Amino acid sequence: MVRIIKYFLGFIRGRINHINVYPSSCVYIGKRVNVVGGRNIHLSDHVTIRPEVDLWCGGASINIGNGTEIGQRDRLSIANSLYIGKDVLLSPNVYITDCDHEYRNIQVPVIKQGIVNRDNKISIGDGAYIGINAVIVGNISIGQGTVVGANSVVTRDIPDYCVAVGAPARVIKRFNEEKMEWEKVDE
Repeated sequence: MVRIIKYFLGFIRGRINHINVYPSSCVYIGKRVNVVGGRNIHLSDHVTIRPEVDLWCGGASINIGNGTEIGQRDRLSIANSLYIGKDVLLSPNVYITDCDHEYRNIQVPVIKQGIVNRDNKISIGDGAYIGINAVIVGNISIGQGTVVGANSVVTRDIPDYCVAVGAPARVIKRFNEEKMEWEKVDE
């Protein structure tokens, strides 16, 4: 019964924010989710959006795959395109953006210069895990089954089945499909 109420509330909150959610989707959207550009946000089945998430979609598109969970207090700020595959887990406080603030004119405060839009796109592959407080910025592809460690800053692509950590994030482990085991990456 509780699950039915959560899904019903998710459907209602989705409709209020003009997010593309369908009655049969079984989507949960938590309290105090801040949405801008909901018409360009598409949620697949069994998506969970935890409370206090900011979803900003400035005329672009955000597509979130089946079974994905967006963690509490995450911020997705997208000017172009964000694709998140199925069964992806974003921990709390994750920040994802495909744009940046303009800063080059020293006569104008940064806040008044607007954003730099470079047609960047972000994709996160199926089954990926993004650790707490991670930042993903730019034109980025994160591979299937990849783990991004806590507090990491992703500024370049990460292949499938890797573990990446640090600021900037770098791959420290890869899954060897021949041996069927995780191996450290030599620096």
